[in-house]
Amino acid sequence: MRELRDLLEEAERLTAGKTPHVIATVVRIGGSTYRRPGARMIVEADGTNRGTISGGCLEGEVTRQALQLLADQVPARLLPFDLADDDLIYGFGTGCDGVAHVLLERVPVPGRCNPLALLSQCLKRRRQAVLATVIETTEDPSDWLGRHLLLREDGQTEGDLPEGVVASKIQEAARQMLERLRAGREERGWTVQRYTEGATQMEVLLEAVQLPVRLLVFGEGHDVFPVVRFARGLGWEVEVIGRRPPAELAQRFPEADVCRFLMHPEQLTQHVAIDRRTAALVMNHTYLRDRQILETLLFESAIPYIGMLGPRERTERMLNELTRTRGERLEAERHRIYGPVGLDIGTETAEEIALAALAEIQAVLHGRSARPLRERKTPIHGERPPLPRPLNVSS
Repeated sequence: MRELRDLLEEAERLTAGKTPHVIATVVRIGGSTYRRPGARMIVEADGTNRGTISGGCLEGEVTRQALQLLADQVPARLLPFDLADDDLIYGFGTGCDGVAHVLLERVPVPGRCNPLALLSQCLKRRRQAVLATVIETTEDPSDWLGRHLLLREDGQTEGDLPEGVVASKIQEAARQMLERLRAGREERGWTVQRYTEGATQMEVLLEAVQLPVRLLVFGEGHDVFPVVRFARGLGWEVEVIGRRPPAELAQRFPEADVCRFLMHPEQLTQHVAIDRRTAALVMNHTYLRDRQILETLLFESAIPYIGMLGPRERTERMLNELTRTRGERLEAERHRIYGPVGLDIGTETAEEIALAALAEIQAVLHGRSARPLRERKTPIHGERPPLPRPLNVSS
């Protein structure tokens, strides 16, 4: 997410300055590849590039092709790359033994949408969405290639995809993916689908727009510093909530996105937005305040992760006290409590504890076991997709 946030900031700067550039996106893969569809980079007219679409093997050639795109003044172009060991065309020799297709889009182009601008709107408003992109077509590529349709969670759409039967099919597929995303059943986050209408064939990349993790940090002690620093390094949205004035908290934690004063924990949900991509670390080192925050988070919100700093006995004491008033409901909700906080990686210092806590949050929010990858019996990113088939091959 840090990479995407950096790209969005760069795209906003270039757009504000009306500076021509190219957005390169991995849109289709087959076999084993380093990056998945949705990985992006920006190439400027002077050859400067930001972001990564591979392990470093494709960026040079993509930059060269992007500069050619700017010179040719065409809206978009699709580049196929063979990443096999025996590749003799570009000599990448990555050992991935796969195929990657990269879509180049020139920005700005009159009448065309900027895909990064569409993504930026979703992230700023924290709205889930699905972005559809035409990546290959039997129609005129200069007109159709790189067209977009964005379906937001409120059902509204925007983009530059012409209306018609094919657009309706794409919108329906986006709606189905959005439903899976809301239900937490969209694991891979992307899919490539083929549509046929008469003599027209079209392949479209559907991307689930994942929201950045929002981390609520309750506390203002020295152990909060590495939490804020590491979380921002991951591209998470960080909100520090304490008992000092917001200006004083902001001066103390300048890397935090938001600093908030909260006197009464029971009013927490009236001031702080919480969704399924939100996690909380409770680290005030004040027993009564921490217990009040725990109770509010547990019974006034559906936050999926509540990390409690401190020994197990401290958290258990809080839960025993809550049992007297909350009874059976506590048993149904306590699976969201992680205390002591963090993975068991041998921690002692504040930095080590922050690393363990954020790694645990990452695993919980992505439904992963946090075990070593060498013990995983299935591919890291799911089953490898088959090699792409040409559009003129019937389904």
